[in-house]
Amino acid sequence: MKIQKFWFIGFMIIFSPLLIQANHAFAHKVIIFAWVEKDMIYTQSSFGSKRKAKNCTITVENEKGVVVHEGKTDQEGNYSFKIPKKIDSDLILNLSAGSGHKAKWKISMDELAANPSEQDILNAMKKKDELEKKPSILKIITGIAIIFCLALGIKFLKRKPS
Repeated sequence: MKIQKFWFIGFMIIFSPLLIQANHAFAHKVIIFAWVEKDMIYTQSSFGSKRKAKNCTITVENEKGVVVHEGKTDQEGNYSFKIPKKIDSDLILNLSAGSGHKAKWKISMDELAANPSEQDILNAMKKKDELEKKPSILKIITGIAIIFCLALGIKFLKRKPS
């Protein structure tokens, strides 16, 4: 019995980093999407299930990590603000949706200076739709398999020696 417990503990030590990463990957995700129009930056934030990210903090930083703007999303997960003055680098928008749910969106300096065309906006919207896709059947099956393996491991450890 001791050998079996050591085998199981060794197995968990080896594979626990994979299980932890997989568990984190299958938690519901949060998405921030941003675009520039004229002198404004607009954002939309939601969870992968298209549930709106309400009252979430958005922090805007330059590439050096200096915060240049902060705000909160509204009840629809939207937030907009004027492009900060004297920007000399790309901007990184950080969304904090609580309970460790975080997302980032980077806006390049070129995008801040240019006026986007209709095609640029359509391409950006397609990118947003790709981010919001639901998980594939393979990801769902993998998540179920991980839960099953953990339950089997717990049952194995609780088994009484004969």
